[in-house]
Amino acid sequence: MKKNYVMAVMLLIGILFSNANYAQTTGSFNDSVMFMSQQRLLSLYVPTTYNASNPYRLMVCLHGLGDNCANYRNSLVGGLAWGANISNTIFVCPEGYNVNTDYYYPAGDEAIIQVSIDYARQHYNIDTTDIILQGFSLGGRAALRYGLDNYSKFKGLLLNTPAVQGVKEAINAGGYNYTYANASHIPIYITHGETDIAYEAPIDSSYKEMVLNDGIVRYFQFPGLGHAIPPIAQIINFIPYFDSPTVVNYDADLVELNIAQRACVTSVPAACLLRNTGLDTIHSVTLHYTVNANNYTYTWNGTLASFQHAIVSLPVVNVPAGNQTLDVAIDTINASIADTITSNNAKIAPCQVVTQGTVLPLFEGFEVSVPPTNWVQYLAGDFYSPWFQDSTVMKTGYASMGAANTILLFDNAGRKEDIASPIMDLTSVANPNLRFDVAYNYHHYAPPVLTIDTIFADTLEVLISTDCGSTNTVLYKKGGTQLATFANPILNPTNLQAIFIAPADSNWRTEFIDLSSYGTYNEAILTFRYISALGGSVYIDNVNFSNTPLGISKLRTNNFRLYPNPANNIVNINTGDEAISNVEVIDMAGKLVIGIDNTGGGSELNVNTSAMAAGAYIFRIYSEHSVQTSKVIINR
Repeated sequence: MKKNYVMAVMLLIGILFSNANYAQTTGSFNDSVMFMSQQRLLSLYVPTTYNASNPYRLMVCLHGLGDNCANYRNSLVGGLAWGANISNTIFVCPEGYNVNTDYYYPAGDEAIIQVSIDYARQHYNIDTTDIILQGFSLGGRAALRYGLDNYSKFKGLLLNTPAVQGVKEAINAGGYNYTYANASHIPIYITHGETDIAYEAPIDSSYKEMVLNDGIVRYFQFPGLGHAIPPIAQIINFIPYFDSPTVVNYDADLVELNIAQRACVTSVPAACLLRNTGLDTIHSVTLHYTVNANNYTYTWNGTLASFQHAIVSLPVVNVPAGNQTLDVAIDTINASIADTITSNNAKIAPCQVVTQGTVLPLFEGFEVSVPPTNWVQYLAGDFYSPWFQDSTVMKTGYASMGAANTILLFDNAGRKEDIASPIMDLTSVANPNLRFDVAYNYHHYAPPVLTIDTIFADTLEVLISTDCGSTNTVLYKKGGTQLATFANPILNPTNLQAIFIAPADSNWRTEFIDLSSYGTYNEAILTFRYISALGGSVYIDNVNFSNTPLGISKLRTNNFRLYPNPANNIVNINTGDEAISNVEVIDMAGKLVIGIDNTGGGSELNVNTSAMAAGAYIFRIYSEHSVQTSKVIINR
């Protein structure tokens, strides 16, 4: 009996001695744990001065795409000098199941975060009130999701460029959801590099969702930084922030300013998103705002405790016609108190006010910019999907307007990219119409890229509004094979270059939309809308709003002569046996330079170009049954 007792005591002492020795392991080292029926690697850093009698802060660090836990630990502790600058802290970096996914694949894999905490607590003296969850890129995305769902486990979330996969996901429309309602329970510190454009809109959208849920969140964007973690000296203040998130005394934060991008009346409403990031309760905020050198003041009254928000509607202001800017700034808090931090007190927003429709004809070749002057672009959010100018693709002139979507980037299926024409007076011509050139192709994936044949085909719509954009009617809708101007789809595009088309002249089609049924409206807007189905490349060129000469019901290519080209003082036009109705000469900025009404004339016409500056011009020749567009160079 005595012998068995002694052996048991000696065994227990051996076990305790072994654990004590292991618990003293310091510096950088790796270990593994059994998790989901396999060994999972953990990479740790423990200060070499570790003293088991003192509790230590714990940081659980999640690596990004293509990385592994050992490299990530070494980068944080060594390259970024977190080990030397974040004192009394133990770091544990778990390996993801797959270096190409985040910690939520496969289902349940995110539990490795809790396993990492348990491991650290088993072997070291951890202050359970000071556990921080950190993540970079896809690791930051997982840290945001896990931290919001398990906020009681952590003192704070440090998210370095959390790779939220697009705006659709950020607003919880993509299936990978974030419990933003819990953002009010845990301090969150977000960093993002200014030149990391892919994640700017998703992170901005996610941040706004947190603010609207009264989140305890700080967001810092660093100039000149790409997809990376900022130097420790620039973010070390996350530690005191987690200790005390609120600013001492008062701080009103003007998060966002909203005003219509375009209005048809001079009385324009506006609103701003305010929040309180200070310690003391805010009962009023006085705002100063300016439009076209006119100054206004408005005082909002209410109650905002720390990190609560309010959407403040400004009194309707008089915005003169033209392209204007609304400037709003916080003056005082609670009637007379100056704000503690002024760097977050001001916002500006543009507004285009149009009180009279543009007289037709109106031509746009997208030679100068997208959006062109007096057009308005409404962005869905993600950096790669908006309409853009392309100077390498055109039907005529030097550029066109394009857009594209792909499965190779974020899931933006169903998202709409809109670009709206100037407000136009359709009463200014007898038979208004819209004509434009389009080139499009969709994407077809087949084995071995995908296991089964799959078509991804976007949709192009053209809509009209007669109430300044409040409501729209679809006039044109085509997608997939109906919209395509190529005989075969783009097969298996596996890189971003391959998703785009390079249309030859034969890959362009001219579309005609009769607007005569809207001919009584003097404020009409036509919108080109590109709807994502994750696959397609589209280009639009030579958008022309004008009069339909009598007898023209569709466009066709005519046998005609236009000479000389290049020209000097005269351009001769001969359409064969069809009488010329009228001619429009448009410069590369979209301005109508010459308009000739040739009604009753013959099939030949000489255009005097002697007063025109040297350069390229678009000639549109309307004959009895067709319209022909050509580019002409004028030499001097």
